[in-house]
Amino acid sequence: MKSCALVVNPSKARAEEIAEAFRGRCAEVGAEPIVLRTTVEDPGGGMAHEALERGVDLVVVAGGDGTVRAAAGELTGTEVPLGVVPLGTGNLLARNLGLPIDDTAAALDIVFGAAERRIDVAWARIDGGEEKAFVVMAGMGLDATIMANTDDDLKAKAGWFAYIASAAKTVVGESWRMRVDVDGKPAIERRQRGVMVGNCGKIQGDVEVFPGAKIDDGILDVLAVAPKGVVGWLRVATALLSRVRRHSPPDLGHFTGRMVRIAAVRPHDVQLDGDHLGEGSTMTFRVDDKALLVRAAAGD
Repeated sequence: MKSCALVVNPSKARAEEIAEAFRGRCAEVGAEPIVLRTTVEDPGGGMAHEALERGVDLVVVAGGDGTVRAAAGELTGTEVPLGVVPLGTGNLLARNLGLPIDDTAAALDIVFGAAERRIDVAWARIDGGEEKAFVVMAGMGLDATIMANTDDDLKAKAGWFAYIASAAKTVVGESWRMRVDVDGKPAIERRQRGVMVGNCGKIQGDVEVFPGAKIDDGILDVLAVAPKGVVGWLRVATALLSRVRRHSPPDLGHFTGRMVRIAAVRPHDVQLDGDHLGEGSTMTFRVDDKALLVRAAAGD
């Protein structure tokens, strides 16, 4: 390799430590290190674009899912691989790829190794706006509201617990009519708390929101959530926490396809890979098969 770029979120506690370790690995392989720091205005897409313009052979992202998402959108369709050093709260792409979460040295071993795989990239359009990439999950309604209401200070101190605290305050609320179309055909229309669309299935604690979902199968998974009362929420929680979901309760609608459209009677919170992007009343989704090259553990 001639040169490698590190896109790093400088607000993270270990950012400079990882930058130094990155420079050391580049020196070992004889590559020029390029360190590009994200900003509040640009979580990583502009930095990944700059890296491509400078002709790098590898782009490494040290940050959370938002930084990974932004860089992935720029690298999609290129032959420049993405390496991930987890440095966020969720680190959901890393978890779905089986990457080390809390071991920087082990993550860098994979980043500078030879093993690679191709994964799907999903694209979302909100209210007819510009398409935005995501690699893990997107949603309209409840899950996005949880992201919007999560306290950043608590997240920095308590990690994933901050999302649980937000969920506890958000779970009680009103349902609104939403329609979901999959591959151009009506799938479900009813009063719902939210709809999630997944490119892969796993979140914290090895919970599989979309059982059997694969990150390289060219398929999007859809989960429409419509619990009624305490009993409904108990059924939803039991289903989501179950390792084997043989039967979905009536409170959940699970669908798969390559193209998805969500339409709601009023605007709801929307999110992509944990980034709250305001509100929208329609979202459309498509998937690019194996469009992103990533560094992975050997054997994956």
